[in-house]
Amino acid sequence: MNWISLLLSTVAALGLSLLALWLWVFLAARRLRLPEFFDEVHQVDTPDGSTITLCRLRAQGEPLDAPPVLLCHGLAMNRRAFALLPDRSFARVLAATGRDVWALELRGAADVRHPRSLRSATFDTYASVDVPLAIEQVRTITGAPAVDWVGFSMGGMLAYAHLGARGGGGVRRLVTIGSPVQLHAHPIRRGAGLAPLFLAPARLLVRTPFRFLSLIAAPVIWSGVPRLFSQGLRGDHYGTRDLRHVMANALADVPMGVAVWFVRWIREGRFDSNDHAHDYLAGLAKVAVPTLVIAGSRDRIALPEAVLDAARRIPAGAVARVVGKETGATRHYDHLDLILGDRALEEVLPLVRRWLDAEAPSERSLA
Repeated sequence: MNWISLLLSTVAALGLSLLALWLWVFLAARRLRLPEFFDEVHQVDTPDGSTITLCRLRAQGEPLDAPPVLLCHGLAMNRRAFALLPDRSFARVLAATGRDVWALELRGAADVRHPRSLRSATFDTYASVDVPLAIEQVRTITGAPAVDWVGFSMGGMLAYAHLGARGGGGVRRLVTIGSPVQLHAHPIRRGAGLAPLFLAPARLLVRTPFRFLSLIAAPVIWSGVPRLFSQGLRGDHYGTRDLRHVMANALADVPMGVAVWFVRWIREGRFDSNDHAHDYLAGLAKVAVPTLVIAGSRDRIALPEAVLDAARRIPAGAVARVVGKETGATRHYDHLDLILGDRALEEVLPLVRRWLDAEAPSERSLA
């Protein structure tokens, strides 16, 4: 009887703990949720039975005679990455300057309706299905012959894969922000050696629990959090409430296959397709559109040298810029700071705008 009582007590305690955790996450999501401010939201079905989302901000004032801008988020992020707050987002500022702006949300960031297609999804699925479909849809709706692509982190890597090894098109000018192409020196490579111990059970999940974990942390994170526990950002770029808004709104799940393949790339030091048929690193030599490569001076997720290597490999006149104190910025920049930090609109976005407006400097600088 004592064993039965102990078992029942343990089960009850576990159940109450899980309920308390769920309530914590639910209340965090509710209290910190920010309203969206897109003019249009388009759900687009993919040929393999999933869904991507395209969110539009129409040009304000006199529209510029320029292609629409297509913004693509990074790994474990969603459409809010470039559109978090009306007064603090790349999307809103670009629209205010007369550009037709579209934010792409890749499959799995919010979609829970297609578990079968998500279970088999990888980076290659993004590159071969989601990206071409998004470009095609924006061109069809707007009548534009091409788009200007701005990709953060994985969003830039997808453009490299699409325009390079996979031979895709539909892009006039390209901006990548914190997008690494060399993963052999990634900070977590040593730990990636233990990947086989946890990847097998992880594959039982359809998606990662990134959003759930971020909502657990969001209510208690603060701008003074030690950098040891804030991989990817520097607290001096955020007020506490802004940081909590980032955690609760801009971070998301990804299909487990995508996360697993990033770990493989890091472990093997490769940047290629699942079947090794497409070498995305070598494919950079085929990228034929004007490209601006932006790196953060203290990026701990996408090391500056791993980002800048793309500019060295693209023969079409790529220009590289490092944003940090060494190059005249007010602060050093980590990964998320490049698009979500409180100085990003003043110190990163102008580089993007000049490039998209064909006013980029002609010299090739890796300083």
